[in-house]
Amino acid sequence: MKIKNVICIIFVSTLVFLPSRLVFAASTSTTPVTVDFDNDGLADTLEVALGTDLQNPDTDSDGFKDGNEVYNGFNPLVGNKDRSMPRKVEVDLSKQQLYYYLNDVKIGSMPVSTGLPRMPTPVGDFKVMRKVMIIDYIGPGYNLPNTKWNMEFKRHFFLHGAYWHNQFGIRPMSHGCVNIAYKNAQKLYAFVDAGDAVKIYGKTPLASVALAK
Repeated sequence: MKIKNVICIIFVSTLVFLPSRLVFAASTSTTPVTVDFDNDGLADTLEVALGTDLQNPDTDSDGFKDGNEVYNGFNPLVGNKDRSMPRKVEVDLSKQQLYYYLNDVKIGSMPVSTGLPRMPTPVGDFKVMRKVMIIDYIGPGYNLPNTKWNMEFKRHFFLHGAYWHNQFGIRPMSHGCVNIAYKNAQKLYAFVDAGDAVKIYGKTPLASVALAK
């Protein structure tokens, strides 16, 4: 099959649904938890911003610590797997960094590798269209099977894990998608839902980010 004007030709090989029970990923915050009075895995500064109880590790008394809920995109004030607090993702092309937010509070960041200058990641406001556990990325000059943790934000453009390089936060490497280290991509996959906002801004660096500085 030949498709014109498409950055990546995508073949979905396996679609695996997560179990219905609540499975928490570890914290994705890159900011050290310097003060965590109630030992819930959430920095006190974030607790104040989100309105959780600084003296109670489980503000909503649902059996899960506030930190576990926040880093998995759940509302720590309500319980019952509530996801009513808005989540969003921002990608800064210039810095090759991704930031994620809960209720407009920045929860953390992770380094990424975006599209090469000749195949740039699109800039603008998008939404997560769908989440797919495993995809084979196949196109001219590349064959990347069994790629995990895929979140489509524009037709044929994904936030996804990448196992074939380690240039995250250093330089663009992709055909337009946003590459993320597996350990971080899995956590982001647990955090976001279809419909969540994705904003991409900045300018694709022509050299490594370190050299650009």
